[in-house]
Amino acid sequence: MFRPVRRRHAAGVLACVLAFAAPGLQAAEWFVSPLGDDAGDGSEQRPFRTVGRVLAPGSGVVAPGDTVTLLAPPGNGTYHECDVRLRMPLTLRSPPGERAHIHCDIDTADSVTVQIDPDASGSRLSNLEISGGRYYGVMLQTNWYQGGPAGDTGATGVVLEDLLIHDTGRDGIKITPKSDNATIRRVEIHHTGRIDPPGAPLESRNADGIDNVNGSGMVVEDSYIHDIATTGVYFKGGAADVLVQRNRIENTGMAGILAGFDTSPEFFDLQLNPAYHESIRGTVRDNLVRNTGYAGIGLYAALDAVVADNTIIDVARLGHAGLYYGIAFQDHGPHPGRPPSIAPRVVNNRVAAHGGRCLEIRHSHEFGGLSALRGGPGTDYNDYQEGCRFVDQRAAGLAARPLSLQAWQAATGADRHSAVTALRLDGEGGAPSGNTVPAAGAVPVEAAIQGAAEEVAVSPAKGAAIPLLGWLALLAVVCVLAALAALVYLAHRRNVAGWLFAWLRQDWRAPVPPGTTRHLLFCFVDHYEPGWGGPGLERERARVARWRQELPSLCAGHRDADGRPPVHSFFFPGEEYRPEHIDTLVELCRLGLGEIEIHLHHEDDTEAGLRQSLSQFTGVLADRHDALPRDPLTGQPRWAFIHGNWALDNSHPQGRHCGVDNELVVLREEGCYADFTFPAAPDPCQPRTINRIYHATDDPARPKSHDRGQRVRVGGVDEGDLMIIQGPLGLRWKSRKFGLIPRIENADVRAVAPPSRDRIDAWVDTGIHVEGRPEWIFVKIHTHGAEDADMDTLLGPAMDQAFTYLESRYNDGRDWKLHYVSAREMYNIAKAAAAGKAGEPGLWRDYCIPRPGYAAARRRAA
Repeated sequence: MFRPVRRRHAAGVLACVLAFAAPGLQAAEWFVSPLGDDAGDGSEQRPFRTVGRVLAPGSGVVAPGDTVTLLAPPGNGTYHECDVRLRMPLTLRSPPGERAHIHCDIDTADSVTVQIDPDASGSRLSNLEISGGRYYGVMLQTNWYQGGPAGDTGATGVVLEDLLIHDTGRDGIKITPKSDNATIRRVEIHHTGRIDPPGAPLESRNADGIDNVNGSGMVVEDSYIHDIATTGVYFKGGAADVLVQRNRIENTGMAGILAGFDTSPEFFDLQLNPAYHESIRGTVRDNLVRNTGYAGIGLYAALDAVVADNTIIDVARLGHAGLYYGIAFQDHGPHPGRPPSIAPRVVNNRVAAHGGRCLEIRHSHEFGGLSALRGGPGTDYNDYQEGCRFVDQRAAGLAARPLSLQAWQAATGADRHSAVTALRLDGEGGAPSGNTVPAAGAVPVEAAIQGAAEEVAVSPAKGAAIPLLGWLALLAVVCVLAALAALVYLAHRRNVAGWLFAWLRQDWRAPVPPGTTRHLLFCFVDHYEPGWGGPGLERERARVARWRQELPSLCAGHRDADGRPPVHSFFFPGEEYRPEHIDTLVELCRLGLGEIEIHLHHEDDTEAGLRQSLSQFTGVLADRHDALPRDPLTGQPRWAFIHGNWALDNSHPQGRHCGVDNELVVLREEGCYADFTFPAAPDPCQPRTINRIYHATDDPARPKSHDRGQRVRVGGVDEGDLMIIQGPLGLRWKSRKFGLIPRIENADVRAVAPPSRDRIDAWVDTGIHVEGRPEWIFVKIHTHGAEDADMDTLLGPAMDQAFTYLESRYNDGRDWKLHYVSAREMYNIAKAAAAGKAGEPGLWRDYCIPRPGYAAARRRAA
């Protein structure tokens, strides 16, 4: 069995520290009113006017644990605001007797009405009306991604209660991976999918009431979810221990409730769930589901699901069945997933499906044959309407024709105690008293829910009393010690110890003389892997095509001090080489928007194997695509490098992802002029040297020779085997776990870590430079740009706004000049600085290594 660990201990420890280490601090309440003034003091008498004023980073208003009360004066209770974002644990509510309305126009690009960040875990939204949002009404955001740091989570322990959510662009509530233990109670959700034009085909829509992808421990109860474009509620992607109870769900375009569905492989936690189960130990009980397009209640790749005491009325109008066992194709990728549902328990339900489609088990001939269910359906003690039909597509004899209940019982042994009855319904299609009327002889539902969590009440022990102050003092000491232990543990787990002391020294910085114009050299390098996740050739082509189509539009309105557009350095993995992908990227290079460099993943390699891989791939890029320059004397291709999985020079502690201890020498001899792999934190391959441009000398007898090196400096000479050009590494004080512990700033740009203004300022303030030329500031950031989840950020408004900010803040022509540079150009400018060049760094973009030709004629000839 899979039992996801509940990561609550660190939050509890830190909350304890807050309570006892600073006893003078108390949670505050701040008031906001549409009739208020953002220059007010936030009191009930002088409230702020906008929610954004209170929640804005750097506003200095709210602190963790505070309450923000939104007043709703008669006729003036609507707040027209988008992306209301909780960044720390808060309560956002209306006062008793009022209900404030937060509305975001769905035409606002990439908008969410209310977003709750992972650092806001434990927050509560209460007694609010929420509408609009281009994507979602409420979104629980995440930092987690597959293969990322083990400690990253989503927004956990969030409570959403007494809300009215409606007319959203897409989903009403979106729960992202590892946003565990969400509680949704007494919430009404209706009319999702407003961004779709009238008459849009159902198969093109994606706008659910509650969309939960890999968020375990969710509870949805006592809620009314209706008039939904697609599905009322689903939980999938490996979501475990979810409880959906006592809800009314009706009028949905697709399904009512789904335990599991169809999730892209990258959203599964394969350490906890290597078999790709879509849901684990989910319980759906005591709900009324009526008038759905497809399944009333469906199971997709569900492990140990319980479906009990539900009333399912007039469902499956377009297809499927009242109780439906479906197949999770999981993007049709090459991974070994797509398991059947296993060991379901479906009892005490009342089913009256449209056209008599009461139960169906699907089978597909794809992938050599896929079944929706392993073993029996687990159905018993259910009431079915007269005329119910049962279909099991797994067996040819049963799939040939629908069966009556009696024939179904005889053929499968299922539903032995179930019966066909004339179901008594009220005027709205529900049960006349309660949601369920079990069949005669039905068992209590508790007997069907094996392994459900039990509440344990612990009575206080009898004995001698300890004075209250003594208890408090003891508790304070325990909390502080526990907090220190937690901090040490987190530092160890995040591999901080190796570089933290170097960061504390800050000895890479140097002052810039007053009146000196500073030059910002901004380089964006990309571990560009179209084949990431093994999606198949068509998805790879779509990923590359999107960059070809959208990057020119993104860059069209942006120029640096030299009149150059932003330039993207595509470090393409040799093991994923496809000529058509490189040809497409070459088109971007001809437009001046990109350059192509070398990326490589390898495991247990040898020096000879590495040399062969590098020689073949760089030769192809230079000869067939004219995408790498050649040394004018030797004819050897010249290139920059990023190591796959960060393991440069066999630096992984377990010896993984490389195998070559003299890799720096091999790279240099095969034509590499500089490495752009780092920073890698929190990965253990991160070197001790940080925030520097330096030369590393290889020691062939040991790994990780680049752990230390000699700084590149004005007037210096080439020493060592390879230049290492690092990006900024530090701590994000404005983004803290539990409001206290700063996150690592590693210059990685993703959907969960967009290039915000405060991050850009932090990158610049790091001040990476060639020693002796501090006014030339090198900022190298990185991403994995071919991953689908991040493309909206990298090619959309977030990156557009980042470029706009760079050009407005760091390109006034007097204090700052901005230069967009490729990896090759950044290396050339570093070499020019070392040679004593000064003034305009843009003059030295081609100082040592020339720009490739990207000749179309050469490609056609090849």
